[in-house]
Amino acid sequence: MVLIKAMLALLLALCVEPVPVQFLQRFNRQQTVQRRPGCPQKCRSELCPSIHLLQQCPAGRVRDACGCCWECGNAEGQFCDMNPYAALHGRCAEGLKCRVPPRERSHFLSGAEEETPKPICVCAKQEVLCATDRKTYENKCQLRKAQHGLAQGYNRPTVAHYGPCRSKPVITMGTQHLHILEGSDAVVVCEVTSFPLASIHWRKDGENIFLPADDSNIATQARRGPQRFELSGWLQIQNVGHSDEGVYTCAARNAFGEASASARLQVLRKGSRSGSDQLKKGPYSIIDDEEDGDDEDYEGRSSGHMYV
Repeated sequence: MVLIKAMLALLLALCVEPVPVQFLQRFNRQQTVQRRPGCPQKCRSELCPSIHLLQQCPAGRVRDACGCCWECGNAEGQFCDMNPYAALHGRCAEGLKCRVPPRERSHFLSGAEEETPKPICVCAKQEVLCATDRKTYENKCQLRKAQHGLAQGYNRPTVAHYGPCRSKPVITMGTQHLHILEGSDAVVVCEVTSFPLASIHWRKDGENIFLPADDSNIATQARRGPQRFELSGWLQIQNVGHSDEGVYTCAARNAFGEASASARLQVLRKGSRSGSDQLKKGPYSIIDDEEDGDDEDYEGRSSGHMYV
């Protein structure tokens, strides 16, 4: 009899033992999810948009705030809703997180700006990669966006390896004809994309002498950017005279090849009518010295613009 009473007392103690706080918190979260404002008690998939209409979503599909229907997700750099219950800007696509940019976050915390910071979609994994289309992508989200942009059945690019694609230089920006008034300053620009980064040299009229040579009025400079794996170079001529007329060539080289482009400089006399007419025309776009058929990378494939 004593043993039975002891067992009953033990069972009673177990029944009245308080429930762990972690269990209550988890239970409350589950109840919150089930009671999202505006969400139906039961998902009715027949009322959702057709999946076929969402196949062309630029950044891919994502579940809506209720977890029921599919919708187009926001791409990298687009505004998004930090609050999962909001429906103002939308939700980020797969692989993207809704974050406040560091600059806006610091201004918001310091009180430098009164406006509410605007979160944007940021790729969760920031790692440069080379795809099978021989293009370099900043991250996997950009590659996924390129994949969604292609038609069904098309040979979509996949990850070849992490890290940039090795390629010969590609000149992506410059000027062709420059009409400069005598006594003014002239600047010739050359932007090169490649990995590894290329070196830039300047020549005049095809001579094998690198500028600035002994010319005190000519200066050359180069620096990285503005894009990753890009080198910006420029040649500046101060107090331009008629002896400075000619064709200036930007030559870029790395271990996998070289590329060059030229700009013609014409000096106009002060006060001449022809000079004023030529100045109104302005500069034109760059002419690449290489022929299209010769623009191949180290594996024999067309290099094109290697940076996306």
